[in-house]
Amino acid sequence: METQIGTIFTKLESDDLNVLSTGLDEARTLIDQLAQQSVSASFTASDQNRFAVADKLFAMGPAVIPELEKRIEKQKHPEAKSHAALMLFKRGSMKGVPLLIRSLKDKVGPIGTIASALASAKIPGASEAIERVLTREAVRWTRIYTGALLEAVRNLELHSQTRHSNS
Repeated sequence: METQIGTIFTKLESDDLNVLSTGLDEARTLIDQLAQQSVSASFTASDQNRFAVADKLFAMGPAVIPELEKRIEKQKHPEAKSHAALMLFKRGSMKGVPLLIRSLKDKVGPIGTIASALASAKIPGASEAIERVLTREAVRWTRIYTGALLEAVRNLELHSQTRHSNS
C-alpha cells in the first residue's frame, strides 16, 4: 500500500498531463476504497465503539456520503443505521431523515443528538417524534439526554413563534 501511495504522489507531482491525470484517477480510486472500508467499519463496530467510529467517519468529510447513502438501507443493526443517518444529515443529505424520525420513535441511537439536529433544521414530523420521546414514562433521564431534548423543544418553539409572527 505504501508503494502504491508513493507512486500516486509521484504522479501527482508530474508536469505531464497524462501522468498527472492518471495520478488523480488513482488517488480518487484509493479514496473511494478507503471510504468503503471506513463506512463498513462504522456498521460493524461494537456498540461501545460506534460513537467514536461515527465521529471519526464524520471527520473524513463528504467523501463518505455516497457510500453511507448506498449502504444505509441495507444494514440490519438499528443503532448503526441511526448513527449513519445522523452523519448523513449533518453532512447535508436528507436520505436518512425517515430513519432518524424512526430512531426517535423506537428510542434507538443518540436520541438527544438526533432530536436536537432535527429540531434545529425544522424537519417536518420531528416535533411529534420528539414529543413522544419526552412523554414516555419508561425513559431513564440523564442531564445530557434531558438537556438535548429540551434544546430540541426550545428550537421547535422558536420555529413555531417565528412562523406565527410571519403569518
